[in-house]
Amino acid sequence: MALLLWHNEAAAVPSLDRVLTTIRSHPRWSWIGLIAYAAAVTFPHEQVQWLVTKIGGLITHRRLYAISAGITLAEAVLVTWVLARRFRGQPERRMVGAYWLLTVVLIACTWGMLTANNVELVHYPQYIPEGMALAAMTLSPAESMAWVVVFGSLDEDYQYAVLSKGHPVPFDFNDVYMDLLGGAAGILAAMAFLRCDTRDAATRDWRRVLRRPGVILILSLPALGVLLWRLGLMLLSEDQSNPHYWFALSRFRPQAFWILVHANGPKWYHTLSPVEGPILILATIAAYAVLDRRVALAASARLPKL
Repeated sequence: MALLLWHNEAAAVPSLDRVLTTIRSHPRWSWIGLIAYAAAVTFPHEQVQWLVTKIGGLITHRRLYAISAGITLAEAVLVTWVLARRFRGQPERRMVGAYWLLTVVLIACTWGMLTANNVELVHYPQYIPEGMALAAMTLSPAESMAWVVVFGSLDEDYQYAVLSKGHPVPFDFNDVYMDLLGGAAGILAAMAFLRCDTRDAATRDWRRVLRRPGVILILSLPALGVLLWRLGLMLLSEDQSNPHYWFALSRFRPQAFWILVHANGPKWYHTLSPVEGPILILATIAAYAVLDRRVALAASARLPKL
């Protein structure tokens, strides 16, 4: 069995290398493919939700949640094992490996504090391919994470403005944060198969990171939000007595820090407010931006020996 796993892993490495190199070599088609993937996992949300509800009715939601947790744990162990072997061939293996462990810890904390039920764990594998593709396309962890947030926010915009229109729900920054961590896992997975060299001191300027298009966009959105809020065109919470604003970021006011919404799941959890969500997201991107200053990525990877 061990020999079979070794053989399968060795065969998969050059294939994934070629995929990442092809993504990097064809940026226009890669962006089109990424947008198509994002649309494919966003628009069928209502149908997927219906299917999950039907499965829960057949096998009980408790069993569904247990199965979801088991699958996620097995995936985490397998991916960690594979990446640990790949990181050994990288000059910055300790730093990249430390960020992988950080990502696992953040996912565990998010599961404990921001997740209503275990089916929501699907956010992580859903956004891993996006993170891997973006890492190959941008060769920048910070910019890749910024674009993950943009796609995750568009996903939640669709749910908030279309699927849940008129319902007392918030814009779900909890889900966006889960998307961000899934994307981070994908970025680090791609880094295990790309070439990660130590960046020389002359190229460790933060301004190089801040000039990345995705980073500029993600920093512009909170600034625009503050401007709209100051002008009274955007509210943090819905106010039906005020007809003069364009939109609100929440139609739900939690009565306490920890809430239990039986329609969402069996767990007590915290709902990130329209202030907490952006702060947490930007702080996480800033923490991972250290990789941009320390590690230089290249699309052609050197295959480590097994």
